[in-house]
Amino acid sequence: MDLSLSASECRLLRHLALADMPYSDQDATPVAVRGLDGEQMQDDVRSLAWKGMVAAEGGSLSLTPLGAAAHYAAEVELLSARLVDVSVLADELERLTPSLAREMHAVRQVAEGAWPLEQAMRYGSGKNAADAD
Repeated sequence: MDLSLSASECRLLRHLALADMPYSDQDATPVAVRGLDGEQMQDDVRSLAWKGMVAAEGGSLSLTPLGAAAHYAAEVELLSARLVDVSVLADELERLTPSLAREMHAVRQVAEGAWPLEQAMRYGSGKNAADAD
């Protein structure tokens, strides 16, 4: 079974990860309030229900355990890509402004999960730099 998700399906899963939502083919108000497209949402609900990721019961739409797992996996992928972007930006800023090498090294260490923020702040400011490595 293909579990790949479209952008609109990811958006719907993100909303449902926060809370179940009222759902009816006749009332588009709950959908519109959340900034979702009514027609697209109907397609997404059908697709996600077929994949076993959402359940539409009793006038309510909710995530299934598979839907929650898919949502969090997509979030992890998105956040991982964002952290790579932060590291790439730090590399570029260091290249453009070599005087920022110490600070950009600290940013990369936080982005890679090697250092906690407090350690990077100390290193970046030059305080207790010996214990940062």
